[in-house]
Amino acid sequence: MRACLTASAFVLMLVLLPVQAGIAQDTPILSAMADELARSMQSLRLTDQPAPYYIEYEVEDRASTRVTARLGALVDDLTGRGRTLRVGVRVGDYAFDSSLFNAPGGGGFIPLQADGSTSAPLDDDYDAMRRQIWLATDTAYRRAVSLFARKKAAFQNRAAGDVVPDFSRETPVETVLSAPPVAPIGRDWPERAKQMSAAFVSARSVEGSEVSVADTRGTRYYLNSEGFKVVAPIQIASLRVSADAQASDGMALRDAFTLVEKHLQDMPPVSEIAARARQMVERLQAQRSAAIGEEYTGPVLLEGQASAEIVMQALVPAMLARRPPESAGRGGRGGGGGGGQVTPFLRRIGLRVLSDSFSVTDTPSLREFGGRTVPGAYVVDDYGIRAKDVTLVEKGRLVTLLAGRAPLRGLLQSNGHTRGGDVQPGVFQMQSSEAVSAAELRRKYLELLETQDKPFGYIIRGLASPGDAPGGGPGAGPMILQAVKVTRDGREDVVRGVRLGGVPPAAFRDLLDASRERTLHTVRTTNTDAVSLIVPNLIFEELEILQAREITQKPPIVPSPIDD
Repeated sequence: MRACLTASAFVLMLVLLPVQAGIAQDTPILSAMADELARSMQSLRLTDQPAPYYIEYEVEDRASTRVTARLGALVDDLTGRGRTLRVGVRVGDYAFDSSLFNAPGGGGFIPLQADGSTSAPLDDDYDAMRRQIWLATDTAYRRAVSLFARKKAAFQNRAAGDVVPDFSRETPVETVLSAPPVAPIGRDWPERAKQMSAAFVSARSVEGSEVSVADTRGTRYYLNSEGFKVVAPIQIASLRVSADAQASDGMALRDAFTLVEKHLQDMPPVSEIAARARQMVERLQAQRSAAIGEEYTGPVLLEGQASAEIVMQALVPAMLARRPPESAGRGGRGGGGGGGQVTPFLRRIGLRVLSDSFSVTDTPSLREFGGRTVPGAYVVDDYGIRAKDVTLVEKGRLVTLLAGRAPLRGLLQSNGHTRGGDVQPGVFQMQSSEAVSAAELRRKYLELLETQDKPFGYIIRGLASPGDAPGGGPGAGPMILQAVKVTRDGREDVVRGVRLGGVPPAAFRDLLDASRERTLHTVRTTNTDAVSLIVPNLIFEELEILQAREITQKPPIVPSPIDD
């Protein structure tokens, strides 16, 4: 695993360095990648079949640690080292190639995952690494030839017209960043996890709890036949605290929070995390005896983590230019989507998607906010393309989308946002030119309830991430972890058992107000990537609050032994 870096060293690490002769070229990994890439581009071809026009290699050398503790005792302490090789081969040309098509892949000498990845040797052995790359390239090429033939057959009768290319042409760059050696994390973290989890020992209302710490460090090596080259550090750490309880009527209750940083050393001190755990216990205790929330449709105020989480789940996906693969039964190549996930805002560029006072940007160059490191910041994407800061919404109107190398109509070039195999933001920021203080925003919300003659409303302060609570069926929104029912005089009562109804992107057109204060919230999206959001508290003009339809559980027959 990589060694921990200070904040100043991290800033220096992200400075793009000119590639000097011999830098990283002499490593066995890069040498094997470069030599096999050159040979494959020159010689790889089946008789009567097209040669590759594009090949890419990526090796991720990672060390990972996971520590899990419950009630002051360790239950997992796992450390591992691994290297993953990913190979991409395309036949055809930039306009029409073997990508973006759903069909079973062909066989080969070495098994590859759907993304073209397989394991790689851990030793810095040039011959072993090159042999693995050779076999994986052969398999990927055979698969590409098979897909290309099927794709040509499926599209041979397609109508002529405005055809969008399958792959964008980009100017190659070389990016070499300082990558610390792969080294294990400090062995003080198992003890810290035990200390944090001990906060639940005396919590008789909590039936289950867990503290989990995960850390991944390493180096990413990337080369492609266009001339892109990347050597960059892999650095991500997360800490998750969760607890479960049960109300007297059998309803399951859950609360959780997750912290994501570049380094474990950036995490808050143990005392602060333990204090948050105790606050979680207090909330669960209050929810056990709280009333089930009433169903409601009307204005809703979302604060802190809840505001950022609803933006992540409901607005961010609409801002991503994702082009799903076509299938054999479809004949169009208009670049607007086929089967699979579509890009809902593609046809709304230039139109209003938020209230007029709101703007949205994605700024992967932002490395610090409010004195804290921003984990979602990054320098280059999966293809080695430099990450660009992008204005997405200005005065409520959509300017553009975040794009990768699969072009869509009107979005033919990448802006450096392919991460973890898909288009993703880096640092997604939202703000309003008419923002007020958080206290004033709450006051305006109470006035809104009075104006609309609503006897009560809801303030939501915690929303479940997709993995924190079971889904509520098609169109259901996230489970609400922390909410209060607030009356027009400002009295707040804790409620339980509610979730949001579906929140479509169109709901953001009716945002009423926002706070000047903004919350930095980071979500770990893959083993090596994170997305940071910087979002204000928000008043939605209309959201739907539903009662959760969950099967209640019977309590244990015998009380917890800790209670005795």
